[in-house]
Amino acid sequence: MVKKVTVAPLWTALSTTPAQYPWLDRDLTCQVAVVGGGMAAAMCALRFAEAGIDTALFSASPIGSGSTASASGILSVDGEDSLFRLSERIGADRAMMTARLMQEALDQVEKIASASPDGCGFRRSDSLRFTASGREKEAIRREYALRLHSGLNSELIGPSDAGRSFTFPIAAGVYSTGMAAQVDPYRLCHAVISRAAAAGAHVYENTGVTSLSLNREEEAPSASTPSLALTTTTHRRVQAEYVIMATGTDTRHLCRGTARTDKEWDEIRTTYLMATEPVEELAGWRGACVIRREEEPRLYLSVTPDRRLLIGGLDSLVVDEQGRVAGLWDLPRHEEHRWEELEETLRDMFPAIRDITPSYVFAARDARTKDGLPVIGRMAPESRLPATEQVAYALCGGDNGILHAEIAGRLLLDQYQGRDNRELGLFSPGRAWRIKH
Repeated sequence: MVKKVTVAPLWTALSTTPAQYPWLDRDLTCQVAVVGGGMAAAMCALRFAEAGIDTALFSASPIGSGSTASASGILSVDGEDSLFRLSERIGADRAMMTARLMQEALDQVEKIASASPDGCGFRRSDSLRFTASGREKEAIRREYALRLHSGLNSELIGPSDAGRSFTFPIAAGVYSTGMAAQVDPYRLCHAVISRAAAAGAHVYENTGVTSLSLNREEEAPSASTPSLALTTTTHRRVQAEYVIMATGTDTRHLCRGTARTDKEWDEIRTTYLMATEPVEELAGWRGACVIRREEEPRLYLSVTPDRRLLIGGLDSLVVDEQGRVAGLWDLPRHEEHRWEELEETLRDMFPAIRDITPSYVFAARDARTKDGLPVIGRMAPESRLPATEQVAYALCGGDNGILHAEIAGRLLLDQYQGRDNRELGLFSPGRAWRIKH
C-alpha cells in the first residue's frame, strides 16, 4: 500500500504557493544578520525585528524548504527524552527549568499561530508517554513524579485505565493535559517570517552565506564596534555587528576552519514519517492526544486538525554520500521498509479506526546534541573566529526544534541586549556540565 502513496512532505504537498522573497543583489550593512531559513532563523529574526533592531535574514534556499518542511510539527513539553531521562543527564533542577521554558514556548507558539489568518494548522492537545512492556515501568513512574513536581497536570495510568481509553497495550503511562500540540511547521515558519518582515526585518532567500570573517579595521561600519563580514552566494558583501548562525546541520560546513562546530552535534539521523487520509472517527485514541513510546525504537503519533493520523520514528543513521543508510542498505529499499513498518504499527495500535489509508510518506534529518538540548548562545571560547562575542548559535535540532527555536529567539535577544539570564546556561555552547562520550 505504501507504494501507492505520495513521497513528499505532507506540509508542502498541501500548501499553496507561499510568499516569496528576493535574493540579495547589493551590498548591505545591518546590526544583526541571521543566517538560515528554517524555524530557528525565523524566530530569531522575529524577536530582534520586533525589538526595533535592524535585522536581515539570509536563507540559502526558499524559506522553510529545509528540515522545517519535513518536520513532524509535533510540539510537547517532553520531546524524545522524558523529563526523567533528561534529569539523569543534567540534573533534576535543570530538567524542570527546561520543562518550564518548554511550557512557555508552547504558549508563545500558540499565540503566534492564532494571530496568523489561517492558524498554521495549530491544535493544542494532551499527551501520553507510555511503555508497552514492564521494562520501563519504573521510568514512567519517575516521569510522573517529576511532572507533578514541575506543576504539570498529569495522571499515571495502568493497563486497566488504558483499556478504557486506548486500543493498544500500556503497561504504564503518564497522561498530561494540554502539554502538547500539532502544527503545520511549513505554514508556521512562513507566518513567523511574514511577521518579522512586517516588523522591519529584511528577508532574502536563495542567498546563502559562503564565508564569515572579521572586517579589517578600515572596513568596519563604526570605530566603536568591530563588524563581521559575510560573503553571499550572490557575490555580495554583508557587514553586521552581530551574527546568529541558525543553519542546523549545515553549520559545520559554513564554519569549517572557523569554529569547532563538529562537537555540537552528537549524531545526525534519518527519521521516517507517514500521514494518512483524513479519518472520520478516532476510536481507541483518547482525546486525539500526542503519543510517544518510551521504548526503542522511538515512535510518536499525532492527529492533524484535518484528522489525518501522523506517525513517525524508527530512526536510522544519517545517509552517507553514496546514498546508503549507515553504509549498509540501499536507501529507497530501506525507506520503503520503514514506511511499511509504520503503517503496520498504526493498524496494530488502532484496529477500531476504519479506513486507515496512507497518503504521504517522507523522511527528515534529525540532529541531536550529546545532552539532548539545543545549542543557544555565543560561540564557544575555543572558536578560531575573532570577535566571538559577536557570533551566536541557534542550533535547534531534535524532536522539539520548533519550541527550541522560540526559546532561542527570546534568550539570544536577552543576551544581545545585555540582560542577565541564567537560563542561557542550559543551552550555551561548550556548557561545562554537558555529557561527554
